[in-house]
Amino acid sequence: PPLHPPLHPPSYSTFWAPVVNLAREPRWGRNIEVPSEDPYQSGEYAKEFVRGFQESPDDPYHVQASACCKHFVGNEMEGSTEVGVSDDRNHVDTAITMQDLMDSYLPPFQSCVEEGRVTSLMCSYNAVNGVPSCANDWLLNTVARDGWDFDGAIVSDCDADRDVFESHHYTDTPEESVRDVLRAGTDVDCGHFVKENLQSAMDKNVITMDDVDTSLRNQFRLRMRLAHFDPEGPLQQIPVSEICSDHGIELSHDGLVQSAALLKNDKGTLPFDAASTKNVVVIGPNSELSQSTAGYYGPSNHCLDAFTLVDSIKDYVADTSTVAGVENVTSEETSGIPDAVAAAAAADRVVLAVGTDLTWAREGTDATSIAFTDAQAQLIKEVADAAKQPVVLVVFTATPLDLSEVLAHPNIGAVLHVGQPSVTIKGAGKLLFGERSPAGRMVQTVYKKEYQDQVSIFDFNMRPGPSTFPRPDCTLVDDPASCERGTNPGRTYRFFSGEPVVEFGFGLSYTTFSYAVAGEAALDLAPVREMLASSDRDFPRLEDARAAAGEGYVVSVTNAGGVDADEVVLGFSVPPGAGEDGVEIKHLFGFERVHVKAGETVQVTLVPGLSDFTHVNQAGEREARAGEYRIQVGVQGAAFAEHVVVAK
Repeated sequence: PPLHPPLHPPSYSTFWAPVVNLAREPRWGRNIEVPSEDPYQSGEYAKEFVRGFQESPDDPYHVQASACCKHFVGNEMEGSTEVGVSDDRNHVDTAITMQDLMDSYLPPFQSCVEEGRVTSLMCSYNAVNGVPSCANDWLLNTVARDGWDFDGAIVSDCDADRDVFESHHYTDTPEESVRDVLRAGTDVDCGHFVKENLQSAMDKNVITMDDVDTSLRNQFRLRMRLAHFDPEGPLQQIPVSEICSDHGIELSHDGLVQSAALLKNDKGTLPFDAASTKNVVVIGPNSELSQSTAGYYGPSNHCLDAFTLVDSIKDYVADTSTVAGVENVTSEETSGIPDAVAAAAAADRVVLAVGTDLTWAREGTDATSIAFTDAQAQLIKEVADAAKQPVVLVVFTATPLDLSEVLAHPNIGAVLHVGQPSVTIKGAGKLLFGERSPAGRMVQTVYKKEYQDQVSIFDFNMRPGPSTFPRPDCTLVDDPASCERGTNPGRTYRFFSGEPVVEFGFGLSYTTFSYAVAGEAALDLAPVREMLASSDRDFPRLEDARAAAGEGYVVSVTNAGGVDADEVVLGFSVPPGAGEDGVEIKHLFGFERVHVKAGETVQVTLVPGLSDFTHVNQAGEREARAGEYRIQVGVQGAAFAEHVVVAK
């Protein structure tokens, strides 16, 4: 049919989300934006996010709105100063081994492209191994376009094209930087650098019209797929009123209900009984935290009220009050603690609301600590000591704070980790008062605070070993070269060689679950070897790599308690030689949320893929790995079961 103008001019049809970088470093400022420290989980999130965003069964021929997986790649550092040396995302040249690139940093993006069918990627500010991401032909063309068959437009992070010349000094002239970003595959300059220097690059014959046309073709192809030149589609027909409908608001609250993780619950401290609870006092700098993150990205004029944790409790107990005790999450002022202690001593039930907010870490600012401030630590201890009944501590944070003392305190009966829910905190009441049982799992490892003194945030190695960077706690700021070098204890649960405070994947319930797992005891690796041998590229296609390896493992999930509840079943593979010579300790290969009524059993089948029986060597090559694998379901300290399979 002939092209004709849209009935309504297109607007807001490209969105720079999701962020699928790994939460590889607990101090990273943008941990609040990412789904996980695990590559597989991050990739699954990317796939579902993008498909839900871009696709509609009512119009299979067009993209409804263009999603953008970012930041491609190795961008997990904002700006930090250690031992007198400062670096930031615009200038840093991240040194990443091919082994870590192939099995950690790149997989979430491959899932986003191949399984999510994303239509945009954003190249990052940083350089990787000497080459700025937006001028990296290997990364954008060889990997994304040729290796993964990416079909879409690549946009620079804002002014990242300028950084190629001005921050990384990658070329001698701005015209050469324009050439390199265009030929590497960056189609859209978020900024003015290309616009300012394009004509000069043409006049000096540094680039050709073909270089420009290639980018324009990618951009206009995307516009065609977005129906910019066709009548409006299903997305435009959704009424604005639907955004703030009762269903939409309830859905936002349910996000917190599903994701909050219960980390401690001694002697049934939670849930509260609303009928018998006389009054509640909410104490802490986050007791009235509300819109802190509501306008972080997106409009601040959201359709929810400025709900707080206090509001979520008042829905059940009208006599609910609040005392800050400590003014804000970074304050070391303790003059308000005596009032908080007095309020705790007088209250029937006490809820502590502590942690971090965007003043602690955010885009552009990395956290300087993974421990509570001294003031918050004092507030927590003294309030817990004074309370008549066990205290409930609610942790608001995207920085995984050391919870060792909190979990060990005898009068802190329950710990609920809610992340940074902003105004959707209203959903917390359903958990605190037992309308729903927590089933969330921790998506980041919680380390002891000493971790921050062992390894530099600038060290991007995932695997444990000596670091080239000084220990961050070295005081020789005038002579950092004389500092003792740090030791990387390994990053994320896949490689961390120490003892975590809270393990990735941990989370409790108000009921008691047990697992039993059954499956084959032997696995033939011939299909794995055939898959690797038949691939003519560095990256086996995910549809091949994730083809079922055997029949899978049947997990019987039994609710042995008295509460109907959701349960999130996690499947991990522990490979032969785990934790030695660069082999990961374990990795996630599947998960499923199920609802199980009290006294009943449901079955979940978790099926690993062929690539789950491989290992990426130091050269970045994937190879079959024979030996004894332990298939673990759940994590120790909660429901857990294990099955052994020998792969030959």
